Amino acid sequence: MSQTVDLAVRYLTQAQNSDGSWGSGDPMVSARAIYALKDCEGSEAVIERGIAYLESCQQPDGHFPPKTQMYTDAATTAYALVALNQYSYSKASKLVSRGLIWLMEHQQPDGSWSGHNTNKNAYTTSLCLRALYTFYLTGISRYRKGVTHVMEKMAEPGFFDEPVSHVYAPVLNMHRIGYLMPEVREAFVNYATEHIDLSMKAGKIVDVAYLCGTLAALDEEDMARQCADYLAGARNSDGGYGKETGQASDPNWTALVMLALENRL
Repeated sequence: MSQTVDLAVRYLTQAQNSDGSWGSGDPMVSARAIYALKDCEGSEAVIERGIAYLESCQQPDGHFPPKTQMYTDAATTAYALVALNQYSYSKASKLVSRGLIWLMEHQQPDGSWSGHNTNKNAYTTSLCLRALYTFYLTGISRYRKGVTHVMEKMAEPGFFDEPVSHVYAPVLNMHRIGYLMPEVREAFVNYATEHIDLSMKAGKIVDVAYLCGTLAALDEEDMARQCADYLAGARNSDGGYGKETGQASDPNWTALVMLALENRL
């Protein structure tokens, strides 16, 4: 997959905007891009500009506001912090500490962080938990309350009837923080078995990438390789990826595919 990743790196570095952002300037996209470019030779200047842009997006209260309707304040803030941690930003950093305080202050009474709809609360909450985990805040009651909320959501009937974009993140993030229950893991593998073929036939590159990255994290090597082979053949001539086959390359989805292929999602 090295050629696929190399071509994606070239696309990402060339797609950066003059202000250091990518795409529409959404902080989530820029965070994903700098995360994907970590340790990519020759990308140092691009990463430096991307980090500077991401820093400039933080508001005085600590959060990173989205610029589109795709992501929430909580999800954007959590992911920005996780991405910056790849570049040695610790919780001693003023930027990180302000972001973490904002996250903790905006947790809901039921332990969740709100998504655009209640079906995506597990997505947003698990991502916020991953941010707290990344900065060693697992001993606080807010963290435990959030873990309980996500575990309850994943155990509800109908959770695995949701789209791939709703399902993968709670499974992946709970695995990353060590709270994925065996029965949920098994249910996800069964879910993935069905949705890999459906997603491939529909040309849903992003869904295949979500499945690929999550299966790789779970050490489901054969299924992850099946997804990776599909992704290698689905790239555009410029090395990037659209959300679906036949669509123009987009920095957000290109970075996502890179992270999935390298088991860094």
